[in-house]
Amino acid sequence: MNMLLALAVVSGLVYDDTNANGHRDAGERGLAGVAVSDGRSLVETDAEGRYRVDAPTGHPLFVIVPGDRRATTPWYARTAPDFGLASSPVPDTWTFAHMSDTHIQPENVERTRRALALAAERRVEFALVSGDLVKDSLRVGEQRARSLFGLYRDEIAKASFPVRSAMGNHDVFGIERDKSGVAADNPAYGKALFEEFLGPRYFSFDRGRVHFIVLDTIGVADTLYYGSLDDEQLAWIAADVARLAPTTPIVTLCHIPLRNGGVSTDPFGVELLTVAGIEGLRHVVRNAPALTQALAGRNWTLALQGHFHTAERLRQWDEGAPRYHTAPAVDHPEPEPFSGLFVYTVRGAQIDDGVLVGLDGPPSK
Repeated sequence: MNMLLALAVVSGLVYDDTNANGHRDAGERGLAGVAVSDGRSLVETDAEGRYRVDAPTGHPLFVIVPGDRRATTPWYARTAPDFGLASSPVPDTWTFAHMSDTHIQPENVERTRRALALAAERRVEFALVSGDLVKDSLRVGEQRARSLFGLYRDEIAKASFPVRSAMGNHDVFGIERDKSGVAADNPAYGKALFEEFLGPRYFSFDRGRVHFIVLDTIGVADTLYYGSLDDEQLAWIAADVARLAPTTPIVTLCHIPLRNGGVSTDPFGVELLTVAGIEGLRHVVRNAPALTQALAGRNWTLALQGHFHTAERLRQWDEGAPRYHTAPAVDHPEPEPFSGLFVYTVRGAQIDDGVLVGLDGPPSK
């Protein structure tokens, strides 16, 4: 049984792990004002560092790591955990990586290793991965899907920096039931297997002065996926950003894009799908304006995406509008299409347009 669902209330502590050993030792105080969530409720710790979540959803519980801290315990859990955070200030100038579509399997694992090594060479604070982590969970049985998620989890754990991952369509377990042979009542079906291996399907964290929101843009209509943000997630996003100063820079991460130029130039991009009687594009987020509304009045500066396997930077004419950047696939050797990752530099509250680093050699641009 899911332990969180078995409880009417979950509670725990967020503490200052001064020696960064992952355990609460004598004299290590609780931290006040740190946010904890289960994807629906969002609470802050009291003066003693304690939190309480009523009527938990059963999804992983997670701490929203502040910008000058790092987690020394797991940052999410299925039980009611104590979260340890150590002091970890960043310099005024720092970097992070964005990659996508690793499609990991034993045959291509070296490409993910290469991407993480390139990020490490550039001394990134962390890496963000825009989904399609494994190839494939949609159309395979449970044993194969578990082996692939285990491979991905083990590989990112070897990195010298944290790796945070968004869900992609290939990461939704078993929904193409004619191919997977998986029953819809399997406890791991759909998005549950992702959460078992990698934690919440949407969450946020801070680093330096920047707030990062990892989204789940995968809608499911029986045996088909499409681009969408669910209502529970949108409500949570609004609550999450309500805690922030309006000037706080916000970066979002997702798989199926919010906007993409491939919609007009790629036959894949113009595929239509009717869901609940409404026809829309399958490979972009059909209700993306709802996210724009949830982030209205905020300093949403950058939207990081994947899915189309091609590097793209879109900038809108409107002053203050977010930039939409799509990372190329890690799992595609050159020459077609280009394979690589973006490395971004943050200076104070400003985030640049990133440098595109090739997995198979130059150019970097």
